[in-house]
Amino acid sequence: MNTPKTFIHLAAIAFIAFIPGCNIITPVAYAIHGPAKINPVYTLPENATTVVFVDDPSSKIAQRRLRYAMADTATNQLLEKRILTDMLEPRTIIATATKESHSQRMSISELGQSVGADIVIYAVVTNFSLTPETGSYIPQASLRIKVIDVAQGKRIWPESEFGHPLEIQIPQLPGLNTNGNTDQIAIEQKLAQRAGLGISQLFYRHEIGETVLNRK
Repeated sequence: MNTPKTFIHLAAIAFIAFIPGCNIITPVAYAIHGPAKINPVYTLPENATTVVFVDDPSSKIAQRRLRYAMADTATNQLLEKRILTDMLEPRTIIATATKESHSQRMSISELGQSVGADIVIYAVVTNFSLTPETGSYIPQASLRIKVIDVAQGKRIWPESEFGHPLEIQIPQLPGLNTNGNTDQIAIEQKLAQRAGLGISQLFYRHEIGETVLNRK
């Protein structure tokens, strides 16, 4: 009778665990289970027409292209990972919101309805900085994420009205500076794209080595 593979794996781990000074238990577990995974914080409605809307009511970002970069990256990633199959091009909803006057602002549901969306992934930028502290160079972005059901006109995730906090940063690297305008534009674009990837990673299971999400 053949011994089941699972039993052999467990027997091997048990044997190795009792070897004095043995440090290979983690690689063995890795070989059996694969790399550690980060689970999604929320499962998006799979068949709903969805749009990503990056909002910047406090003008934390100087250029609209960076909001586009965030939204485009999040959209493309969710499509690539096949988390969603029906997503709208995000620039239309950003452009529509930009045309609003402060006295006649549309709700997120109304904006979603205007572009034909069922669901809006709403990301509010609360910080976007290349040099958060004097003498340091650690580009970082902070956002608050909500999922809005357009038909119901309400937030379906998270429970908090303030949204789910998302912190993204590019690790500090020696020799980086923002003295050149070209370099600054490139780093801003990289940070925006990284933030967009972070938005998408909230909604699908991925390897811990792939994550850009700050984990405390």
